[in-house]
Amino acid sequence: MLAHAININIYQKGIESHLDELINTNYEITKSDVRHEIRSNHKMTEKVLNELIDEGLIELQTSGRKTLVKITKKGILHLIQWNRFYMELYKEQIKDHYRYVGLPAWFKEEGPP
Repeated sequence: MLAHAININIYQKGIESHLDELINTNYEITKSDVRHEIRSNHKMTEKVLNELIDEGLIELQTSGRKTLVKITKKGILHLIQWNRFYMELYKEQIKDHYRYVGLPAWFKEEGPP
């Protein structure tokens, strides 16, 4: 969700050299957006976000009354390395999760090109 918000294809060649400028693009994803995306309650969303923060994959920024979730360079590198593995491991759960709204663009049956 966060990588999609900055409109990047994590499979493009040479992306690592452009990550610094890509993560500085202006986008807004709130804690509420994440809670809605993972279909969870406030307490579980906080646990997920805190774990991602502890791993250095995201950071939180306060903007007025909103708390924005921003992906880090380490978070994008993690996606590049592990996305295919997660897609295969959680294939059925992902399909079930998105059964009414359709699979997201990042989920590809055949994996990255």
